[in-house]
Amino acid sequence: MDILQQAGASALGSRFRRLAERLSLQAADVYRYYELALEPTWFPVLYALSKQTSASITELAGMTGQSHPFISKIVKQMQAAGLLCSVPSATDKRVNTLVLSEKGQAIMPVLNRQVNDIGHALSAWLNDVSPDLLCALTKLEDGLEHTCLLELVTQRARLPEGYRIVSFRDGDETAFYELNKAWIERYFVMEESDKAALLAPQSYILDKGGKILLMLAPDNSVCGTVALIAMPKSTFELAKMSVSDLHQGMGLGYELGLAAVNLAKRLKAKRLFLESNRKLTPAISLYKKLGFYELTKSAPSPYCRCDIQMQLDLH
Repeated sequence: MDILQQAGASALGSRFRRLAERLSLQAADVYRYYELALEPTWFPVLYALSKQTSASITELAGMTGQSHPFISKIVKQMQAAGLLCSVPSATDKRVNTLVLSEKGQAIMPVLNRQVNDIGHALSAWLNDVSPDLLCALTKLEDGLEHTCLLELVTQRARLPEGYRIVSFRDGDETAFYELNKAWIERYFVMEESDKAALLAPQSYILDKGGKILLMLAPDNSVCGTVALIAMPKSTFELAKMSVSDLHQGMGLGYELGLAAVNLAKRLKAKRLFLESNRKLTPAISLYKKLGFYELTKSAPSPYCRCDIQMQLDLH
């Protein structure tokens, strides 16, 4: 009986940690086979510096997606082993960068051969075990970059049973368009600025650094939307928030707004901006509940219906 498999998704971190330990132990055997006196944990730094001649610890942390303290520890070990040297940056002499030493450079041909061999061997093996595993892993890493586990747990506790918030997916274009069109035409008329975003959310919002979140009902149908549209100066516009008539009165709009605010924080935004109309009293109240305040000096709006602009400072 595997207790971690029994625990399901709640043990995901423990299972990845266990898998990493098993792979590291077996990788050590591979290094010995190639007569490389290396620790498996050093590989990301070696590989990064083989692709980029020099890099600071901060840059290496960014390139590998690992923490600054972890990379600092690895670098000290590698320097003690004589594989790395510290040299002044070519662009800023006050900053030291790391480069491969002569000893480090000397092992690269063997390391590259090992990388090539193990890559081919694992690719063939993974194709038999799970052909889409690497693609799924990439999606998981990308998703976790902008997801907070604590937020997912508390959000589930607040939402009605069966409802959940997800990122925009291929195939959601029609629901995104129809929900927002219905909301706009209940009070106003569709404008050209509306059509630009709603007819092409991928190119108008997502490809420009924006995000779209969707509320799913228990039957997995899309019942709510909200978008973050990228603007200059680390700002996002909160826009295209809508909830289906059939799902009103359950606090779903507030949860969508809160999820968008939290996502903007993780994206390092400094502020959120929105435009609305004063006659939409419930919407204005919701924005104020989220922390937005009215701007006294407003810029021209692309929407004829807009008569109020609001902002939320995040930093």
